[in-house]
Parts: sequence; C-alpha cells; structure tokens
Amino acid sequence: MKFFGSAKSTIFASPFIEMTRLITILTTLLLPVALAAQEDGPFNVYVNWHADAQAVVAPSPSAGRFENKDLRLEMKGNLTDKLFYRIRQQLTRPMTPGTLDHFSKGTDFMMIGWHASDKLSFMVGKQCQFHGGFEYELNPIFVYEYSDYLERMSIFHAGITMAWQPVPTQEFVTMITTSSNDRFSDTYRSYSDSPAPFEYILNWNSSFFEGKLLGRWSVAAASMAKGAWSRFILGGEKLCLPKFQVFADFMACWDDIDWLGYATEDGWQHLMNGSGPYFENVFQKSFVVKAEWQFAPGWNLWAKGMYETVTVRNVPAMHDYRKSAGYMGGLEYYPFDVQDLRFYLAWIGRHFSFSEASGLQAYDRNRIELGLMCRLKLR
Repeated sequence: MKFFGSAKSTIFASPFIEMTRLITILTTLLLPVALAAQEDGPFNVYVNWHADAQAVVAPSPSAGRFENKDLRLEMKGNLTDKLFYRIRQQLTRPMTPGTLDHFSKGTDFMMIGWHASDKLSFMVGKQCQFHGGFEYELNPIFVYEYSDYLERMSIFHAGITMAWQPVPTQEFVTMITTSSNDRFSDTYRSYSDSPAPFEYILNWNSSFFEGKLLGRWSVAAASMAKGAWSRFILGGEKLCLPKFQVFADFMACWDDIDWLGYATEDGWQHLMNGSGPYFENVFQKSFVVKAEWQFAPGWNLWAKGMYETVTVRNVPAMHDYRKSAGYMGGLEYYPFDVQDLRFYLAWIGRHFSFSEASGLQAYDRNRIELGLMCRLKLR
C-alpha cells in the first residue's frame, strides 16, 4: 500500500552525553550496512538537517547568528513484503521520557507496520498523526517557519492506525493515539487527568485528475483533562502541475482548555476574575497558502502567506483579540539529482496585532536566512 503521508523521571543522568554516545555507537555499527542498503531494502539510514545563517531585521536591534535549526536521524525499511518499520529521533531535543507514554519528545517515530493486503495496513507504536493539510504533511526539515497553530501542536504520539485504500487514488485512515506525551496534570496542575487520554482521528487523502489535484482532510477529538476536550479540523487542497504547485490549508481548533497556550501567555490574566491559571473555551483558526515554481532545472522559487486568529469565546473582549500574519518567500537551489540537498536564500516575515481592549502592543518579527536543508541517504 502506498501511503499519502509524507513537536518527571529521567533515564540518563546526562541526556545529551548519552545521546552522543548512542549516535556514535549506531554510526559505528550500522554504517557498513547502510552503505550497501537498497532503497526498498530492509535497512535505510537518513540524516535530516536544517542549518542557516540569520540576519534578524525585527525586532530591533538587529542581530546575526549561525543556527542549527533541526537535526534528525532516521532509519526505515521493509523487513518483508508485509512488514515495515520506521525510527526517527531528533538530536536537538532531550531524551527525557514523557510521563504518559514514556517516549521522549525527541522521538518522532518508533513504529512497526503490517500490510495485511494491497488495500489494508496497520501501524503500531509512536508515529505522526494522520491530520490533514499540506504544511502539516511536510518533513519538518523543509519548513522555514510553521504557522502558529502547527508550531505548538503536538503531532507525534503512541497509538494504532488502520489505513484502507479501496482504490489507488483514495485512502481512508482511522487512528487512536495518546492525546499527550505527558499527563495533563503535570502541565495544567489545576485540572485532573482524563481517565482515557486518547485522541481519535478520521482522515481522508485523495487524488484526482491523474494526481493534479490532491486533498488532505481530517477531523479529530482529543480528551485532554477530565471533562475537557480539544476538537480539530485540518484540511487542504493542492494543485500539482509539472513546474508549478500551490496549496491552500485551513485549520481550526476548539479547546475547552487553552491547550496551545497563546491566550494564557499573552497576558490576559487580569480578565480571568480568579477563575484559574488557564483560559477556557478557546477557538483558533489558521489559513495557509504556499506556491512554488520550478522556473529552471535545479531551481525553485516559492512564496507563502499565513493568517491566524485566536478567540476566547466566553470573554467578550477577547473575540479575535490576537491576529497574526505571515509573509515569506525565497529561492532554492538543488545541486544534485541523487540527494535531496538544497541551498536557499529566504525572507521570513511575521506581524502580530491585538485588539484595542487587550492593551497589548503589536510587533513584527522579520529575518533573512541563508542556509541549507537536506535529507541525505547514507549509501
């Protein structure tokens, strides 16, 4: 089956040192195997890396720096014609295990899958949730800056997935995962844990007109705390032409508790009248559009726009109190056909504004980046 899809106790005294040792051991033991790996073989190793030099334009004063934005080690393969697996670890996050699922937040994938037939597959373990939208679907290495919504949304969780593809152009996915890596009461201390902290997802992936029009849509509900839920709709449509692609995404989230935290952190506590440390009944929506044009061999020109709002529905003064806009674009160069390596120059611009009643000040966040992104396959 072909899938349409593509952020307490401590195990170690020093997670960074132990992680360094682990990578050294894996490289020493597995590199000879990786050198002989086949693309569809049982063992394939990838290094996912994003690094850049930045010139910060706003907020002032301006500043510059070199930054390792992301680094992930990945292993995947087909053990048989029915059995497959995927492991991916972020090397820029600690190895502290979650208090609910006991996976570290740095573990993206630790899953094994089974093709029951040409049309039906199952996956178990920690995996990426099957939500909709095309920004969501991208490898995080290739995202310059997420929308506010996806920047804070936790998407890698332990669970079980069933994917059914009745025809090659249509796929339906059902998924049950944990709703959080940690117990809810560890973060939101004034709330009790849900007796069944699960997230339930229904997903539809489509392809029409010989792959020229793609769709990614999902609905989901997550039990966060006792009696408190988050509900999601994520979706998008993408036009794919030989040298031009454009997608439009829509995302909406209804939270009984301010799960993503924007309203609570923006400094509105004076409106809460002693009701608690977190806002409730929060609604957030996002719109994202991105276009890409391959105007010459090895070159890609892209532009992206975003618009998002946050509302606390039971506080009249906080209706669409926070608005954010993103405007970014850049030029990418792909020097090689055999490896996914790209050099780029990009402008990343953001503007944040607030309602007059909030008393909060608008601000901008702009920067220029010169860097590289790659998903290198070790051979």
